[in-house]
Amino acid sequence: MPEQPPKRRTTIWFLSSAVQHGQLVWVDCGYCHDRHGRRYYDPGDLIQVFGDVDVRRLNRAMKCERCGRSDNIECDVIVPVAAERERMNVRRLVEIKIRKSPVWRGE
Repeated sequence: MPEQPPKRRTTIWFLSSAVQHGQLVWVDCGYCHDRHGRRYYDPGDLIQVFGDVDVRRLNRAMKCERCGRSDNIECDVIVPVAAERERMNVRRLVEIKIRKSPVWRGE
């Protein structure tokens, strides 16, 4: 039997839709996921950082906090049941730091 191609999600799922449906966003790094597992985020916090974007665009926008790579990030939404939700460690946004860097002009 020939191999089946991977499923492709044809609908666009924005972070605001995930907030309305009580979903969480999971993020997984393809390089260091074996040691650290998935990380779960509140989509309302991600809206403050990235804006109301499609969940699939987060793959390119986020990078792993452990290894610093951004080329193998996988993201999707999940609706956890109560038993799963108890065991999950949901990461919450504390603050957004903006780094100032000078721009110089030669005269």
